[in-house]
Amino acid sequence: MSDNNTYRPMDAVHALSEAIAKAVDPDQIYELILDVVVKMLGVEKASVMTYDPELGALRIAAARGLDEKIIRDAVVKVGEGISGKVFVSREPVLIEDITAQSTEAGRGHYKTSSLISAPVTCFPMKVGEEALGVINVTDRTDGTPFTQDDLTLLTTLTNQAAAYLHISQLMIERQATERLKQQLEIARQIQYRLLPAESPKIGGLDVAGRLITAERVGGDYYDCFIADEKRPSFVVADVSGHSIGAALIMAAFRSAIRAQRDADFSPADMVQRINTILYEDLYQAEQFISMNYVQYIKSRQMIEYTTAGHPPPIIWRSANKTFEETSTEDPLLGIQPKAYFHSKQMVISKGDVILLYTDGITEARNSAGEMFGHDRLIECMEDAVVGTARQIVDVLVENVQSFIDPLPARDDITALVIKLV
Repeated sequence: MSDNNTYRPMDAVHALSEAIAKAVDPDQIYELILDVVVKMLGVEKASVMTYDPELGALRIAAARGLDEKIIRDAVVKVGEGISGKVFVSREPVLIEDITAQSTEAGRGHYKTSSLISAPVTCFPMKVGEEALGVINVTDRTDGTPFTQDDLTLLTTLTNQAAAYLHISQLMIERQATERLKQQLEIARQIQYRLLPAESPKIGGLDVAGRLITAERVGGDYYDCFIADEKRPSFVVADVSGHSIGAALIMAAFRSAIRAQRDADFSPADMVQRINTILYEDLYQAEQFISMNYVQYIKSRQMIEYTTAGHPPPIIWRSANKTFEETSTEDPLLGIQPKAYFHSKQMVISKGDVILLYTDGITEARNSAGEMFGHDRLIECMEDAVVGTARQIVDVLVENVQSFIDPLPARDDITALVIKLV
């Protein structure tokens, strides 16, 4: 370090700390680094080159004493030139003669005396094993060459700056994460508002449903259509996955089925129509939907239903204390553009309980890797069927949550109970 430089290493570290503490973004930090470096080492030219992942190369992020065209156009491939090699090696170097080694943009624009006798000090900014960029320093104003002490000081400053840059990046990522969480929470609230706000009032039926998403938003859905009091309908559906994409597809599904809810369709016709409407979107998104669609025909005391790739309804027969399950064995929505669906009918009596659910219940796993399974679901039903529809739903969901505790649910959990009263 030259004698006319009155700063000591600790002065430099303190000066950089104070300067960076006032920065609000990485670009400001780059500028502040150069301010301290130029003042400490008494140089005319210095630059910060950072890695651009889109180019796969280094670009100048901040500079002192360089031509604007060089700052704008300089690109150094990783592993090439002094900066590129330093970036890869993650080791600082002191170059005795830049004319013998540099092939980077800007060569020939240094002072002749400096290029002959003064080295270029290059080093990577790193945190752990992550290289953030390279700083190049040349052309000391008094013409004296750089020393190993200069290199040590510069490396110290760079490592300190890299830590600040890393913290700055973490803060930016945290802020982005917080914004995403807020947006997802809004999406979750909207999604829950798309579900029935309260249990529907239907003569002769006690109905309740509950949905718990595995993530903030999910791909499960249930609904009740009661405009036609003689043929109220119920649906439980499950989009593959439980991401934002699944939630968007489910919103489209809800719109499609609600647009058709007042039509006099059988369950098979309804499901077939929904498949026709959504097939192209499902195909493009590489997703599919399973669903149960059930109509209660009050005048005949029976249900008519279609199971499109979905677990069939579980029917509790109060008269003989038994369970019945029968699937129509139809395909998922989104598999075939002109799929054909079927309906089945079943007579039901007072006290019978119909459970529609998604596989987030039966496939829920505990810490030992065991699934909740169909048998446990039946056992829960046997214990709960004496209660109201709301009580039955709550017992089922709470048993699943207790089974997987302390693990979070891996899939959405949905149950809809219809009890004849």
